[in-house]
Amino acid sequence: MLKLILASVLLVSLTQVNTLSDKQKELLIQKHNECANKSRIDQTILQRSRTGQFPNNDKLKDHILCIAKKTDFQTESGVLQRQVILAKVKTALMGDDARARNVVRECATSNPDPKLQAFNCFKCIYEKALINLL
Repeated sequence: MLKLILASVLLVSLTQVNTLSDKQKELLIQKHNECANKSRIDQTILQRSRTGQFPNNDKLKDHILCIAKKTDFQTESGVLQRQVILAKVKTALMGDDARARNVVRECATSNPDPKLQAFNCFKCIYEKALINLL
């Protein structure tokens, strides 16, 4: 039941990025389910973060780091992959290269803590471009 609810919520949030193919949406749902199981995040906290409220919560940070790694935003060692982030943000912004570059320049900032780095990046992308990566 929980997986069905998570999948439903995720499908609704994916409508924000209507440039994703059905296969991409399916893969994203699969990655989110894997990360939700791994991080054991409270679904209320996850849902709030999908609307721009990013509480300072360790399980949320674990979940975001997991998603960042599974979507190749970050390597396993925590290095941000700016070109990957740029490509995905540009696609979500319907090809607006200048705006995508600006968002990545502002949001893809290094931090010695990979978990905090992923959290800050996802939060910033939401704030600057209203792109929901969760």
